[in-house]
Amino acid sequence: MSDPRKGWAGALAATLVYAVAVPWVFRSWYLAADLIPHTPGAIGAMVDADLYLNIWILAWIAHAAMFAPTEILDGNIFHPALNTIAGSENMLAHVPFTAPVLAATGSALAMLKAYVLESFVLSGLGMYLYVYHHTRNFWAALVSGAAYTFTPFRVETIPQPQYLGMAGLPLAFLSVDLYLEKSRRRWLAAFAGALVLQALSCVYTGFFTFILCPAYVVSRAWMVAGHPRWIATTARLALAMIAAAVLLIPAALPYLQARGEGMIPTHDLSFIQAASWRPSLFFSDAFVARAGIVAIGMVAIGVLLRFATRRHAKAGASPTHPVPALWIVAGVATILAIGPFLPLGAVDVPMPYLALYEVVPGFSSIRVPIRFISMTAACLAALAGFALARILNGRARPVAGGVTVLLTGMAVFAAAPRPHPVVAANLSGEGAAVYEWLAAQPKTGAVLEIPGQSTEQDVIGNHRNGRYMIASTIHWRPLLNGYTAYPPPSAGFYSAAIRDLPNRRALELLVETSDLRWILVHRNELTPQEAARWPEKTPTGLEQVAEFGTTEVYQVTVVPKRNWRPQIVPRLAGARDTLYRTSTMPLPEPCRRGRLAVDAPKRIPPFPLARRVRVAVVNESPCVWPAVGLLENGLVGLDYRWIPPEGTPTVDQFEVPMFRLLSDVEPGSTEEGAIMLWPPKGEPGTWTLEVRLFQRGELEPLAVERHLVDVRAPKNTGRPGTARSPSFSTRRQAKKAAPEDPTSRSSRPRGKLRRHSDELSPLLKREKLPA
Repeated sequence: MSDPRKGWAGALAATLVYAVAVPWVFRSWYLAADLIPHTPGAIGAMVDADLYLNIWILAWIAHAAMFAPTEILDGNIFHPALNTIAGSENMLAHVPFTAPVLAATGSALAMLKAYVLESFVLSGLGMYLYVYHHTRNFWAALVSGAAYTFTPFRVETIPQPQYLGMAGLPLAFLSVDLYLEKSRRRWLAAFAGALVLQALSCVYTGFFTFILCPAYVVSRAWMVAGHPRWIATTARLALAMIAAAVLLIPAALPYLQARGEGMIPTHDLSFIQAASWRPSLFFSDAFVARAGIVAIGMVAIGVLLRFATRRHAKAGASPTHPVPALWIVAGVATILAIGPFLPLGAVDVPMPYLALYEVVPGFSSIRVPIRFISMTAACLAALAGFALARILNGRARPVAGGVTVLLTGMAVFAAAPRPHPVVAANLSGEGAAVYEWLAAQPKTGAVLEIPGQSTEQDVIGNHRNGRYMIASTIHWRPLLNGYTAYPPPSAGFYSAAIRDLPNRRALELLVETSDLRWILVHRNELTPQEAARWPEKTPTGLEQVAEFGTTEVYQVTVVPKRNWRPQIVPRLAGARDTLYRTSTMPLPEPCRRGRLAVDAPKRIPPFPLARRVRVAVVNESPCVWPAVGLLENGLVGLDYRWIPPEGTPTVDQFEVPMFRLLSDVEPGSTEEGAIMLWPPKGEPGTWTLEVRLFQRGELEPLAVERHLVDVRAPKNTGRPGTARSPSFSTRRQAKKAAPEDPTSRSSRPRGKLRRHSDELSPLLKREKLPA
């Protein structure tokens, strides 16, 4: 029997090794005060926005756990929507580590570093304990833990840090084996606890662990308990899994509610298949990035040695090796990673993933089967430890130690051979001044920051909103801005009004439906078209109360005519009428007569920049058209599509969101609306812009107007967005010199925008796969 003190000492040593390695792996930003990782390139804005979102989630969950536990899943974004956390991960399992750091420092960046340290160390330690239990070999277990937690993919996935918390999987495997060996109920409880830990760390990996653990349980019970005891043993372990699922119900209910409201969609099988693993990728750097060169190399050497010696040497003290079970789990994970179909020539062979898609509740919302390969990589890391234990068996301590240092160093170095690019977070110093000012204001009320996003496809707008979200961790006021994977149903309603600011009616609508009090206008980030809507003269209904560099702070002075706030939250669950009490039922034929007048441009350059286009909506029917509601279904609104020069639309359906109107449309009246027009993707030429007035849920439009638009770059011009207007300080001086001049405009253009034109291509790039 081994000395327990030796085991604890080894675990402590492994913990220190992993903890020391983390700052080196993230050396470009981990020890800096105000830097965070940055992803350069075409999809950098989108990936950085994901990081901002996840920093905010971690901070909000930690903050709410301490000060507002009843609001922990609501968040302070997309105000006044509730349950906004359900649009992404919750990472509740990490609160014991993030909350104390946030409370002690007040810094979301310090909290992020604590989260990263905890995730890498505990993941490595979990694998260490699993391998050490079976081998009693400190050296092999140390390398296995390092190979598991330090891989290029895990380091590069820092913008999606939910995938870093992977301690639950090896601890679940270890708990199963301990129960099979000792038959004590406490190990059943540990098994359930490990499942809960993994599910609360990440919804994705929680699903994966619940799906893969039965394969491990059945195979291990058969090998250890033997027939006929394996049936009873498997049943008890299955009950532990059911108990874990029951414990997770409170955390699952918000996601089920969001799914029922349409906030979380069911993903199309064609999309899921495109984000699936291809067997040929096992021979690519994508697989090496996930599994790590050390794990792959050690498993390969171990397999070769087994074939060469034709015998199975014992690697440790467990009665039966878990190696066959690990291979089974790795095989199941790989099969599921292939997705719903395996293309074989012209035939798509249905795969087990398809059955899970159809049967398991919520599984159809899992959009990236590729990530199952991370579970394959976990099994390979464990197998690498067993292979190394066999190799080191009987070797002298200096030899074993030298090999361990070499392999652990290789794993750590290969995970981050170069420092990660960084960018300033602006959460301290001058960048944080305006938010510290907001935090010090005695008055309550929500905050809105301008500019935000023009449409859901506006990657730069999402990036801005993400920055506003992490800045809100300084003042913690409700924020009308927001970015998440699945926005709440009310997001479109508020976006329409925000895009129309500082229009008085839009401002009134925001005040009547939320407690908006503060508006921050970042002048240096406005496009020329946006700047023209925000003149230097203070808009009606606002009072400028502060100025921080290029950021102006306005207090809302509008007195609401109506109080719609009590209606907002109940209507998030569904409503059959608008805020004006107009029915949203399908309009009968006599009510479907309308006309459009579109102020379409004659020419538009193919630059990834949204352009606001005014649209006049004329109601020529005797009925009131429903338009102002939180949920889109049944509302009358606008969208558009481009028809290429050859006359055949590239798609059968409209791919843009519905653009809302700001008032129900009375019979015989004209309502002004707008669309955010993105240029089409395709060859230059004369395209047809088709703008449609429609009622959501009905196929036939109420009105359609088409315009010919010349889509081509201007002649003799450089890159878009290179022109410069007078600096902000110059314009501010001019404003002070002539404050009565209402024609003074802020027109400093922003840098070139990048459009999120295709959802899959950036996703595959982030997953290190060829598009």
